[in-house]
Amino acid sequence: MQSAVTRSLLSLLIVVMLAPSGAAADAARAEAAARIRADVEFLADDSLEGREAGTDGYDDAADYVVRRLKEIGAQPANRDGWRQKIRLRSAVRDLDASRFIINSADGAEELRHLDDYIAARSYSRAGFHVEAPVVYVGYGVVAPEDGVDAYQGLDVAGKIVVAFDGAPPGMNTEKRAFYAKGEVKLSYAAERGAAGFVAMPTKAEIARNKWPRVVSGAKAAGMTFFGPNRRPLIAAPDVRAVATLNESGARKLFKGEEIDYDALLAGEDGGKGAPKGFNLRKSATLSGRSFLSDATSANVIGIIRGSDRRLAKEVVLITAHLDHLGVTPGRKPGEDAIYNGAVDNASGVAVMLEAARMMADAGERPKRTVAFVALTAEEKGLLGSQYMTIYSPFTGRRAVADINIDMPVALFPFTDVIAFGAERSTIGATVEIAASEMGVALAADPMPDENFFVRSDHYSFIKAGVPSIFLRLGFSNGGEKALQDFLRDHYHQPSDDATLPIDYDALARFADLNYRIAREIADAPEAPAWNEGDFFGELFSAE
Repeated sequence: MQSAVTRSLLSLLIVVMLAPSGAAADAARAEAAARIRADVEFLADDSLEGREAGTDGYDDAADYVVRRLKEIGAQPANRDGWRQKIRLRSAVRDLDASRFIINSADGAEELRHLDDYIAARSYSRAGFHVEAPVVYVGYGVVAPEDGVDAYQGLDVAGKIVVAFDGAPPGMNTEKRAFYAKGEVKLSYAAERGAAGFVAMPTKAEIARNKWPRVVSGAKAAGMTFFGPNRRPLIAAPDVRAVATLNESGARKLFKGEEIDYDALLAGEDGGKGAPKGFNLRKSATLSGRSFLSDATSANVIGIIRGSDRRLAKEVVLITAHLDHLGVTPGRKPGEDAIYNGAVDNASGVAVMLEAARMMADAGERPKRTVAFVALTAEEKGLLGSQYMTIYSPFTGRRAVADINIDMPVALFPFTDVIAFGAERSTIGATVEIAASEMGVALAADPMPDENFFVRSDHYSFIKAGVPSIFLRLGFSNGGEKALQDFLRDHYHQPSDDATLPIDYDALARFADLNYRIAREIADAPEAPAWNEGDFFGELFSAE
């Protein structure tokens, strides 16, 4: 019986044998690059005003993607058409309504909003208000398999807990990224009855995420979506009040305690992790309110139906988020305030569309159904992908794999790729073989502290138990400098536009790689499976 690797090799060998060569291959690649350029230039045009979810600009971009999918020969996912509509709630902080008051034996001290702390957005019209004792809980993490329980010996019911960002040292990088996520920490606090949650920075977070940048983001809108119960989806709604402290705010909160903030910070930075939790001698009052508005956006989904009667009920996803950051409010005349998002992520959508064209033009349909999805509201917290996993658009079908494309920084001719999550499932072998057949190396994550594994839409599918990968261009052949320069000068800035020196031939090659991986998964006898003992597979798999 042939192994999965042997089957992959044979399948990809056939692809290589049938592929055009020489001048014909160069011409085909040039045509693909031209199509990708046209897609990027349209999606990153000023007329779309940054494609923010819930805006006319996003809707125009979605209309374009629908037209392209029709031209390619894809079909709608179901009878509802090409769009999976999502009702969104937008929240912009009422900066004047936030209060963080520390109450101690020495009296009350009010922290300064945006200087000492940032109150969370509220998606309820009533806002939030909590007055309660404060308990420090280390990282706020509970990981029994590692002997970690930040709440051991502490009663936090009805209280406000304060925790360091991050997660305990000693865990592998992607596992630490999971435990460091706010939604995970909020769930642990909620399970123990906490009424409020306050995060404070470690030295690593202070160095990585400068406070002025945090404050600039605090003025932007946040989003969530409504479920069928007509209530907005909120992580841990029983934790009613949430805020983030900076260094000055944390020093004021821990002043006069048995361990002050600087001692806690030094202990956390010492390599052994955050000091053990304790009750503070203080209570706090934490309030906030937001200006709310509702809008509708949509995931755009096109499919190529599988040819195998049994396997066609399984869906292989290729996803790329279509939204970006919109326009800076109150822009001045002549100011470039449109966040066009050419690299992030018009280029990813263009690559996805080219992979769809390759699948449609292959001659023989894939055995499994393949879905090509332009997702909304990724920039607002992976909302489009999360909605899709909760409310599946595939009647009678189930997703078995996701290949996610987000922000391929194709500003150089790449020679290697990074596949986040590849080592966690049988998809890893497919990626390695497909890359090898194209003369592309598969590299390890060179920036593990950035936690890219949990920062894009594939993670929503992983949480739904679906083996998934997220492909990025690697660091070789100038890739490291290209990424670092982009992150420093253009990431989430108006300058991320189509005037950047995007290497469209590189994007055409990247589309080819994504197509090969998807095609092999779609035609394989067995669907991808989590590797035995994998942390995320055991945590999220439905089996």
